[in-house]
Amino acid sequence: MKHNYDVVIVGGGPGGSGTALHLRDTGLKVAILDKEKFPRDKVCGDGVSGKSSVILKDLGLFDKLLELPHGPGYGVWMSSPKGVDFIVDIREKKGKDTKPNGAVVRRVDLDNFLLTEAGNQENVDVFQGYMVFDVIKEGDQIVGVKARDKEGNIHEFMGKIVVGADGANSVVANKIGQFEKDPDHYVVAVRGYYDGVEGMKEVIEIHFVEEALPGYFWIFPLEGKKANVGMGMLLRDVQKHKANLKEIMDKIIKEHPKFKDRFKNAKPISEIKGWGLPLGSKRRKGYDNGVLLVGDAASLIDPFTGEGIGNALLASKLAAQVIKEAFEKKDFTKETLKKYDELLKEHLDPELQTMYRLQRLGSIKFLLNMFFDKLEKKPELRELVVSTIVSDDTLTYKKKLSDPWFLIKNLIL
Repeated sequence: MKHNYDVVIVGGGPGGSGTALHLRDTGLKVAILDKEKFPRDKVCGDGVSGKSSVILKDLGLFDKLLELPHGPGYGVWMSSPKGVDFIVDIREKKGKDTKPNGAVVRRVDLDNFLLTEAGNQENVDVFQGYMVFDVIKEGDQIVGVKARDKEGNIHEFMGKIVVGADGANSVVANKIGQFEKDPDHYVVAVRGYYDGVEGMKEVIEIHFVEEALPGYFWIFPLEGKKANVGMGMLLRDVQKHKANLKEIMDKIIKEHPKFKDRFKNAKPISEIKGWGLPLGSKRRKGYDNGVLLVGDAASLIDPFTGEGIGNALLASKLAAQVIKEAFEKKDFTKETLKKYDELLKEHLDPELQTMYRLQRLGSIKFLLNMFFDKLEKKPELRELVVSTIVSDDTLTYKKKLSDPWFLIKNLIL
């Protein structure tokens, strides 16, 4: 069975649905294929960051998103290996009536919301339960994909451009030779949902506890006393230490003096699941003849925070821009589509490399402890960290925060 479209998007998550939503006023005929039936769970920290919020607001969807079950995001609570806390709450600076600049929304809800919004557009058709297993080529140009439906029927979806938004284990990325799992640039993480967690403050929590180093332990608050709880670590370190992340997380929850009372009456309300995160510190080439990669398929996850939703949504916006230009030029070769890579270099790479430097610094325990100690004593350093979280121009502050001379001046001198 053959289906003809202008753009074929593989994957219905934020990157895929976001690309379709950004193409909604183009008149282009778009197909979204996903192997699952929605709503479906996606293992994730569930944090919808300020970056995500900006793009969702541009699409007119942020307020509507907040109608879903969620925990409002007003900032961040971080702690050092020796237990020093640093809390940023935008309400302290902007007033108690300030709207949240982010949220924690379960991916089962978020992705279903975005895919439904995309499917409601006149130019978009959604095919759920379609497993893409190959691309279709004419010469060296990719012109479509092959997919198998739940009944085992084979379908060919033809398009001028194929968007690979099919996650960390992307079939599309694999088919164009861009699949890689570098242990130095790949995080393994586990997460579960808990109810009855005490002491949450409507801010996301990132704790650099010793047991989780060189990764971190997180608590992302949902509605009531529910939370997304997890931890992540570089694959290199998991392999080196033969670390069992589920066991480490369970020990932190039950025995760590900072958390054991907070979880004393908490109950797991889901199984603990693991997944992999390809980091943007070594991202994949995001284009080829007739192909663009977005989201995890392009390896765009923040190397320090592990956040992927915001970068996927930003990439979807940039991909849609290049797709529009390609159709205007009627040129779908990599010579035109490489503009997407140039846009990623301009809009995303500086932040990814800055956050990679912070990740490397953050893996050193004594530097982390020193950093948190100095936050109390150095107003300039404290203000800078706050600005990296609440400012509209966070990259400027993140670059300064990772500058070696600035760190030497504030940590040592």
